[in-house]
Amino acid sequence: MKRLHLAFSDRIERGRHPASRLRKLGRIPSVIYGKSGSFPVSVDDVEFRMLMRQKGDAAATVELASDQKSVLTIITEIQRNTINDCFMHVDFQEISEGEKFTTTVPVHVKGEAYGVKNEKAMIEVVRHKVAVRCLPKYLIEVVEIDVTDLHAGQNIHLKDLPQFEGIEYVGDPQSVVIACVGEEAETDNEAKNSETNTGK
Repeated sequence: MKRLHLAFSDRIERGRHPASRLRKLGRIPSVIYGKSGSFPVSVDDVEFRMLMRQKGDAAATVELASDQKSVLTIITEIQRNTINDCFMHVDFQEISEGEKFTTTVPVHVKGEAYGVKNEKAMIEVVRHKVAVRCLPKYLIEVVEIDVTDLHAGQNIHLKDLPQFEGIEYVGDPQSVVIACVGEEAETDNEAKNSETNTGK
């Protein structure tokens, strides 16, 4: 499990103008959501960028700390400026060491499928993230899926994913996570799309 650390400061003023002033000072307006409600905070922009580089696309917990307290969290939402890509706002969800929580974990594909090598198929990642439920200490960074033995027309479902200690996958066990799509399936899909577009 990847656990990252970040300092935070309490934020007294709320609203657009105070938030704008914070950003000019190099801080990101943020909120920590917990069982007892939510409270506004701010984090340093440079430190948060470094944290995100460490995190990458992996699932991770973030220990937020101030002079008065420490809170274990996960990042639930990040708002960015579409023009200059600056961080505008971050939402953190408080979690507890002794309580299970639900979050998403990225899916990584490993290997070259038999269907790709020998049957002119292609791998389609249907779900780039899967939901898991666990205690914080059991959180995994990624779900790595080996597709080496996958033939054209075969799928990997949620129920087929690797099992990890303390991890429960959340969702329909029959839902497709990865598909090995053959030429016939691609042709059928193209035909269906053509019929739909022409109104036949």
